[in-house]
Amino acid sequence: MFRSLLTAGSLALLTLAQPAAATGHGCQTVRFPSGAYVHSVQGYANSHQSQCFSLDVRRGQLAQIRILYGPVFFSTTHTQGTYQDVQFHTVNGQLLVYVHTDYGGQQPFAIEFGFY
Repeated sequence: MFRSLLTAGSLALLTLAQPAAATGHGCQTVRFPSGAYVHSVQGYANSHQSQCFSLDVRRGQLAQIRILYGPVFFSTTHTQGTYQDVQFHTVNGQLLVYVHTDYGGQQPFAIEFGFY
C-alpha cells in the first residue's frame, strides 16, 4: 500500500490529560502534564492525510514512541522508516511525528510519547 508523508490534517484530537494545540506547521503540539515523562494522545487518521504531532525535546533524550491501538503506523523527523513502536535518541529541539494509515475512513488511534 502507498505510505506517503503528507502535510498534517486538521483532525480533532482528544488527549488523555491536556489538549494539543495547533502549531504554525499545521501540527498539533503535544503538552505533557507537569512532571510527566509519558503522555498519550488519541486521534483519528485517514489514508488521505497524515496526522502530525509536534513535541519540544532536548537533544540526546531517549524517546519511546508507540501506537497503543488502531490500524496506524508513524514516522518521525528524527528517524528513518515507519514504525508502530520505536526507541531512539533525539537530535534537536523539535520532534515531528506523523501518524498514517492504509485503511479508508476515519481510523481511531492512540499514540504514546515517552521521554527519559
